[in-house]
Amino acid sequence: MAEKQLVSFSLVFLAAVLFAGQAQGSDICQEAQYVPLCRSVVKGTSDPTVAIKIAIENLLFETKRAKAGSVKLANAQAINACNQNYDSAIDSLEKGLQYLKSKDKQSLQVMLSGALSFYVSCSDAVVEVSSFGVVKMASTIMNTDTTLQHLASNCLHVASLLK
Repeated sequence: MAEKQLVSFSLVFLAAVLFAGQAQGSDICQEAQYVPLCRSVVKGTSDPTVAIKIAIENLLFETKRAKAGSVKLANAQAINACNQNYDSAIDSLEKGLQYLKSKDKQSLQVMLSGALSFYVSCSDAVVEVSSFGVVKMASTIMNTDTTLQHLASNCLHVASLLK
């Protein structure tokens, strides 16, 4: 009887150790709004601090690239609005990296939310202009801006996992 209890206790202990190991190395993107995109950015990183740094740096790079691409598209008001919003998003993301470094989770989340709202503002400006026949340009910016919004949303998710 004692042998049975020892075996049962050993199995429970082994299961607990295995479960704890899985929890520590779990997929931090599994509950993100855009799971495949999140996974492609953080590339299997299970540490939220490392993952959020990678995600913000990726979003910063993509925002700068979007701004550079939009400058080539012409002079529409929407482009100007998007460029201003991209500049503001870049500032927010750079400040967010500083808050990450100082472990200020709340301020980091505020900066990420701000960046997301700047992308939404760009989309709103493009929707207004696209009704005036600038469809090809609007489509290009909207596709880029939607991706930026998805990346920002995933950043907010990963930032919520910080302790």
